[in-house]
Order: sequence, then structure tokens, then C-alpha cells
Amino acid sequence: MISAKEYFEEYLTWKRKESSLRSASFTYESYASLAPEDLIAEAEAGNPGAQEELGERYLFGLSEIKADPETAIAWFEKAAEQGHPDALHMLADVHRTDEFGMLDYDKYFELLRPAAERGSWKAMFNYSCALYKGKDAYEGHGPESDKADALTWSSRCAVMTTNLLELFFQNNCSNDFTEYLDGVFALFIQSVCVSARQVIRGDGVPKNPKMAKRLLTDAQKFYRHYFKAGCSDFETLLQHCEEG
Repeated sequence: MISAKEYFEEYLTWKRKESSLRSASFTYESYASLAPEDLIAEAEAGNPGAQEELGERYLFGLSEIKADPETAIAWFEKAAEQGHPDALHMLADVHRTDEFGMLDYDKYFELLRPAAERGSWKAMFNYSCALYKGKDAYEGHGPESDKADALTWSSRCAVMTTNLLELFFQNNCSNDFTEYLDGVFALFIQSVCVSARQVIRGDGVPKNPKMAKRLLTDAQKFYRHYFKAGCSDFETLLQHCEEG
């Protein structure tokens, strides 16, 4: 599975020098910051980060680009062939609902696990949910319910989102990362809480308040370090650990 550092540097960012000086520092820019004409040029040159971003703009009709799901899929496929985790997740996700007229649960699950295995934090969490709920939640499609495996994937999502956030905070990044990192932040909290709640309750896995406390304490420490405050969701679950 790809590391968070590889994910961040190979697929999410490009570097901009602060000045022409050889010793100048770099700022990490997101492909979302590129103007349409520059993004298209980068995508056509074979840049997987630009290809994935262009796919999203075609899928949702962003930046004066007319929505065209078929063209979006073509760009996602090009980026996925080069290993981009988000691109493979997007290829799966277009089949999760009928929003784009392509609802197909079999295709969704065919692509979802590989996207999770490749390192997509969104796919990790979605696959965890599918494993927890089982086929009944998807009209008989997808994996059988396996709550132990669901915990494995929610825990992996917690690790990946924590590491991606840490890279963002430790590096000089431009503001265009905000929307992407908002999603990472939301699943960081959600995946930690889902994992901790499952082991506190012994829900399909051995009851283990000590493991939950360790997970929550580490997450709370990370949260306090960067946000100078505690997370109320973590605090509530930590109380349940003591009660257990």
C-alpha cells in the first residue's frame, strides 16, 4: 500500500518556488489551483495528479468546464493506470449512486477494494462501511458482513488520514488544499470514532477498551497539537473506555 508521503507528493501536489533564488523555499500547490488551460496541458502531458483533477472538473462541471461524465471517466482511467488512488476511487464512486446515470453496485465493489488497497482513504472508509453492513445494505451486492475486517479498514483509514493531515501541517501548503483537507479531516475523526466505538462495544470483534483508549488518546494528542483544543467526540468515547 502506498505511504501517505508518496500519496501526498506524487498525486496531490506540485512544488512552486517562492522566488528565483536557488536557495528559495518551496510551497506545495494542489492541482486544484491550476487554471483550466494549464490543467488540461498538464493532464495531456501525462501528469496523473492533473488527470484526476481534470476528471473531477468534467464530472461535476467545475471551472467553466461543462459536465461530461464519460470524459471524466476517461481521465480517471488514465490517472488510475498510473497508480492514483483517488482516481481509482472516483471510478468506483460514479457507480455507487444514480447521480450520473451509472448506478452499478457490482462495478462499484469490483473497484472499491482495489482503490482501498492502493491507499485511497475514502475507499478505505467506504469499504469498511460495506463490510460492516453487508449485502443487505446494497440490494444483495458487495461483500458479506465481516465486522472484524471492517475494523481493519476503518483503522487503516484513521492511520492514512492522520498521516496526510500531518504532512499538510508540517509543510508549507497553499490555501487551495483546504477543501481536500476538509474531507481528510472529517474522515480522520469519523474513522477513529468508528474504530474505537466498535472495540468498546465488542461489536463483531473482541471487546477491548484498552485498545480503544490508546487509539483515542493518540488521536486526541494529535488534535490538541495542531488545533490547540480537544475533540469532544474523542472525549466522550474516552469516558466510555473508563466505564468499560
